Amino acid sequence: MEFSISKRDFLRCLARTHAVADRKSSMPILSNILLATEGTDRVRLSATDLYLGVTSLSVADVKRAGSVAISARTLFEIVKNLPEGEVSFSVGPNHACEIRCGKVRYKIPGMADDDFPPLPVPENATFAELDAARLGELIGLTQYSMSHDDTRPHLSGTLLEIDGGKLRLVTTDGHRLSKAEHSTGVTSEFTMLVPHKGVTELKRMIEEARSDIKGGDAAATVAVAKTKGHAFFVREGLSLSVKLADEQFPPYNKVIPKQQSKRVVASRARLVESLRRINLVANDKSGGVQLHLTPGLLRVQSQNPDVGEGMEELEVDYAGDPLSIGFNAKYLLEALNALSHDEVALELNGEVDPGVLKPVGDGADFVGVVMPMRI
Repeated sequence: MEFSISKRDFLRCLARTHAVADRKSSMPILSNILLATEGTDRVRLSATDLYLGVTSLSVADVKRAGSVAISARTLFEIVKNLPEGEVSFSVGPNHACEIRCGKVRYKIPGMADDDFPPLPVPENATFAELDAARLGELIGLTQYSMSHDDTRPHLSGTLLEIDGGKLRLVTTDGHRLSKAEHSTGVTSEFTMLVPHKGVTELKRMIEEARSDIKGGDAAATVAVAKTKGHAFFVREGLSLSVKLADEQFPPYNKVIPKQQSKRVVASRARLVESLRRINLVANDKSGGVQLHLTPGLLRVQSQNPDVGEGMEELEVDYAGDPLSIGFNAKYLLEALNALSHDEVALELNGEVDPGVLKPVGDGADFVGVVMPMRI
């Protein structure tokens, strides 16, 4: 195997793939990247941890076809620190790999590709083309309320749905829930529960797609498909496969209150600032703050015998009956920080009923549900 490739293209492919390689696995082969030539002008880099799989293609000058598995971390660090210019990569006897760039030369051991696990392929799956910017926006609006507890796989992921011409993402950790959706021209319909590691890699793919096309007239897109227990996300030169969680996501429509009797409209920025200030004296474990509502006024307060107490009043648009309710300040802050709107609406019913956050203005259709707490 022998090829030459620009350092920039080589490093780009390695940046896409090396993080997926599993250095802690009991299978040494999973800490490697598989390099394989395709025809006379392409090199494919692949990595997997058996749950995620990433494949990146790059233009290269292939002089001798072949494939080899090589340490992902070592190769990435070497290429990152090479001088700018053309990189020559060749494989000799016993899978010894030689890397040359200018006057720099490395020799590092490789492995046969026989033991590298095959990555799933979409075969005849039907792909739906999604706007990368909108998909990225929905991830940003929902990622904060996704559980990262792998012992609760039904919660440690994002529910991705396409139906009725809408793209919808939903997450919950049992204490809060977020749902965001956008209209789309896609006619396909499917539902998938994407584990949190897959969501992180998808977000990275989207950020790269948007960066690549920045300044251009065309919109960046990501193609999505589901088949045989895997989700596939594809853009030019890059493919991500994710083993889907075989779990039942909670019936989120039953969690979202259908009707609330009280509605408060407030400046998002001012509410964030107030919650941050008062949270400084909140109990370290509960993080609880109290919201006291009276017509036109919201009082945020908290007290902690070990620290002290704090209180701040905000002018708000509210004309209902007085109400006092407690929330975890972190949960409210993360939902508010996910939004970019100037104003938000907090819909309430009673002191033991969930609170609902919604943006005021145009944008994605978003609902954030936060369970109250007794303080």
